Amino acid sequence: MFSLFSSKCAICHKKKKPLRKYVDDKGKTIKVCLPCSEYAERRAYRKVR
Repeated sequence: MFSLFSSKCAICHKKKKPLRKYVDDKGKTIKVCLPCSEYAERRAYRKVR
């Protein structure tokens, strides 16, 4: 039941955990899984701490 409400990765659109939060160029917060975090850092998304 709780898997219905889990978030998806903004890049690959898969339901993976853990998700990291990044801020894109427009100031919008996106959630990215660990395998896609390397791509997000290459795109110069800023990591939220």
